[in-house]
Amino acid sequence: MARAKRTDRTEARRRHRAEQAAELETSQDGDELVHDADVAVAAPARRKGTAPAGAAAATSTKAAAAAPRAARPSFMASARAAYRAPNLREDLAYLPRLLIHWSVLVSAGLAVAGTAVLLAAGTGTDANGQVTTTTAGAIGGMLFSLFVGPPPFGAALLMGFMLPRATYLVGAIFGAVASACLTVVLISEADKIGGNIVAYALQAWVLGIIGTMFFTAGIAWYKRFLDLLNPNRGQRGKTQQKPPQGRGNAPRNRLSGSSR
Repeated sequence: MARAKRTDRTEARRRHRAEQAAELETSQDGDELVHDADVAVAAPARRKGTAPAGAAAATSTKAAAAAPRAARPSFMASARAAYRAPNLREDLAYLPRLLIHWSVLVSAGLAVAGTAVLLAAGTGTDANGQVTTTTAGAIGGMLFSLFVGPPPFGAALLMGFMLPRATYLVGAIFGAVASACLTVVLISEADKIGGNIVAYALQAWVLGIIGTMFFTAGIAWYKRFLDLLNPNRGQRGKTQQKPPQGRGNAPRNRLSGSSR
């Protein structure tokens, strides 16, 4: 009787294992059918240009990562591309906004301040009665040489790098302002300078206006030239795209979900 019970139990275990094996084969067949159906649906969509959302996102990410950067132009090509022919009509229409640009206002303020300090406290006398340069006069002389000139190279550098366009017009106007400041100094210090003050003033006006115009326009060209030579100029403000998170369009597998 005991041997019959053991035989029944063994037979029951065999039947249970056979049922589990049959269920496993059925599940695998079903997963293969599901996967084949997904592939069959996605293939016409790709041919029509309407891929699934996950596949489209992955494809666009790979395309963006594989897209090469623009080739860096040559030295001469950058030099030619940095030149902009002047458009006098549009530049004159844009000029009022340029004249109130902060770089123009700062340059004009420093030119006037340097002239005033140079005239007010430019020189002094020591105990022996000899003429010496004061500290304030040295600061005023430095501002005067940078923002009055002629030509005012400091002002041309600041405006050439900061102004968006029409730098030649702004440079010519600022050159006239700087020349006026220099004329005031020449008249005030005529007894110390000596010589022909009119010739000095005329030379200052010509060199101040033309020199400032060319210096400002040349520095603006140099700024554009450096920008064209920069290999990362097209990547400014861009963030690298991250690949989509999650399973995406990976084939579904019921066994992997049921085995957890």
